[in-house]
Amino acid sequence: MGMPSKKKYSRQYSLEYLSYGFIQAPNDNQIPMCLICKQTFSNEAMKPSRLRAHLNAMHSDKKDKSLEYFKTLYEQFKKRQTITTMFQKGNAKVVDGLVASYQISQLIAKCSKPHNIAETLILPAVREIISTVMHQDPTEVIKVLPLSDTSVQRRIDEMALDVEEQLVTILRVTQFSLQMDESTLSGNEALLMGYVRYFDKDHKLQEEMLFAEKLHIDTKGISIFATLKTFLDTKHIPFNNIVACATDGAPAMVGRYRGFLAHLKTAVPGIFTVHCVAHRQHLVAKLLGEDLHSSLGTVIRAVNKIKCNSLNDRIFRQLCENNDEQHNRLILHTTVRWLSQGNSLARFAELFDSILQFFETNNDITFCEELKAAKKDAFYLAGIFKKFNEINLKLQGQCVTLIDSKKVILTFIQRLALYRQNILRREFYQFPMLDSVSEEVNIDDINKFSNHLNLLEADMSTRFCDLIQLQVPAWMIDPLKANVLDAEVQIQEELIELQNDDIAHALYNKGGYIQILQRKEMSTLYPHLWQKMRLLILPFPTSYLVECGFSAATNLLTKQRYNLDIAKRGDLRLHLIHLKPDIRSLASKHQSQGSH
Repeated sequence: MGMPSKKKYSRQYSLEYLSYGFIQAPNDNQIPMCLICKQTFSNEAMKPSRLRAHLNAMHSDKKDKSLEYFKTLYEQFKKRQTITTMFQKGNAKVVDGLVASYQISQLIAKCSKPHNIAETLILPAVREIISTVMHQDPTEVIKVLPLSDTSVQRRIDEMALDVEEQLVTILRVTQFSLQMDESTLSGNEALLMGYVRYFDKDHKLQEEMLFAEKLHIDTKGISIFATLKTFLDTKHIPFNNIVACATDGAPAMVGRYRGFLAHLKTAVPGIFTVHCVAHRQHLVAKLLGEDLHSSLGTVIRAVNKIKCNSLNDRIFRQLCENNDEQHNRLILHTTVRWLSQGNSLARFAELFDSILQFFETNNDITFCEELKAAKKDAFYLAGIFKKFNEINLKLQGQCVTLIDSKKVILTFIQRLALYRQNILRREFYQFPMLDSVSEEVNIDDINKFSNHLNLLEADMSTRFCDLIQLQVPAWMIDPLKANVLDAEVQIQEELIELQNDDIAHALYNKGGYIQILQRKEMSTLYPHLWQKMRLLILPFPTSYLVECGFSAATNLLTKQRYNLDIAKRGDLRLHLIHLKPDIRSLASKHQSQGSH
């Protein structure tokens, strides 16, 4: 019977072997490898005497090197390029290039630029920066950036769908207010746009574009409602989540029986509706009276005679420069842009002497007399329309509430009464332009201006009666100092607790009641207060956001992009929305190929 075979012994690597210049072989950690010549040995050679002998015999110039020297060699070895690391780095570059293409496409949409700007400007700019500033070859970077015209378009559409889905997911379980309006684009296409206001999961007040849809035939109230209903049904958003809706005063929107709001109230009984406050203020501004309206017409004709003739415009500019005027151009008045009327009148009053000199030089004596007769009216109108512009700007902006709007409107109504009393006393401090010609103002002018201000005050009080009568509880404006006994019984205990909350005091000092309302723990700590307060904050007071949206749509539809389908393509949504697309998730759904 033969003797049993002896079990083979396997030597293990020790860190002290690094002092002889040896590490474990990358492909087999059971055998040693020389860091200097990269030669490997059998497992039997993994002992100090054999390793030291190799170092002394083959690398005698390194035998006295310290351990730190061999550690440095080892670090360099680990950083070496291999086929695997080359493929990993190459793939990572392509993935990063794909993510970068999404981010660049998002910037293109945010700036309302054509899709081919990536190929015509961005990529050449990247190439120049890398080669000129960094002194490197840009080819590898350019190669991994897929930014063709169609690629950018796909990226924008994907990101727009992603943020739309994020918004829809929120609105399915959250109450929100709606802002609606329709407008006609340059190609006679009717575009319906909607915005929403809601509180996000962190209780921050957010405003986002809900949709932009084309009205293919008419713009009647039933068509507008049908478009909204189709969108909400398709996205599975409950109608009952809508708590308020703001529109302009067009019959298609506010008609009692067939307007959009009438159909909406049928679908959502008890919904709170708002006629755009800025639109109502614009209607008040149109109330002039016969004499003032005639004077305004004279001003507009003077401006048009100069601005609408290129030769007259150039001559007038030269005249203003010779007269050392601060400005040398008049501003055209357009009824579409509400603020232009005040700006046009202010510039007219500023340049009145040069305007009169221009027409005198042209021997237009009759029109010069008309201008002189309209001078005081024009200077008064410049002042009052400046006031209207200031009010209009205060009503615009994001996150403006009904409470803010009520304050602005009530303040202006009271100021109108003040202006009237001051003018009756010939005190024109609030009307600087009129004050500059105060010696020319007679009693008839005083009565005319006084009557106009009286009409404005009465009309404002009538048009804004709902806003004036809006009941805003004292505890809402200053919940920390309000008398608890004056509040509803259901919220009294929570109000006491809030008034003793140090964090609430800090938030109020930082930004008023809005900051308290947007506190993340508000709905948990004070549920009844939260419900009452947010119903006063959610409604839109104006249709400002959709007006901004229409301006953005007009800017997108340039001469070169006339065929862009605003409703279907994602450019408009990505330009207007504040939600962030999940770019990494979108990029992971694509195979990274780089540019071709």
